[in-house]
Amino acid sequence: MALVVDLTFLEEQPPVRDAETFKQRIEECKGELMANAHEAVRISGEILEEYQKLRKALSGATQINWMTSIADMKTQLDRLVFQGFLQYTPYAQLKHLARYLKALERRLDKLGHAAARDQQMLREYQGLYQRWQQWDEKCRRNGKTDERIEELRWAFEELRVSYFAQELKTAYPISLKRLEKRWKELGL
Repeated sequence: MALVVDLTFLEEQPPVRDAETFKQRIEECKGELMANAHEAVRISGEILEEYQKLRKALSGATQINWMTSIADMKTQLDRLVFQGFLQYTPYAQLKHLARYLKALERRLDKLGHAAARDQQMLREYQGLYQRWQQWDEKCRRNGKTDERIEELRWAFEELRVSYFAQELKTAYPISLKRLEKRWKELGL
């Protein structure tokens, strides 16, 4: 419901600051409720279907030499789909979630013949990713939101698509060097 309301009355709209604007927004946008409800159902259905397939596949992956990659994938999956993710994930990123999950599925499929390559790519970005996790954890502990951290979070998701499922294409050009450069530009 929160997603439908956000899509209908808040997404790509200026903030509501008074009762008059609130009433006007309701009148102008209420006709879009059903279309946005259908969109929310479509997106959430696609995400949850991918999530279920992936969760099942990950639970069946028991090869010892895959454990580092599997642990990383489970952590990524838990960060993408969690209780309340439809409400807390910005719509701009929510539209990409199914692609991120498909990239995870492709990554898992490739482990059978490229586990060493997977772990090499994981090591390449792991240092920067761990620094990001520390910043993110610090913000969460302090109850703060840092838009820079959120921007980098989604850049890491795109980097994973680039590394592990290039055939799905990234939303924008991304590489570890670009990510490191952006990290510095953001002053982190």
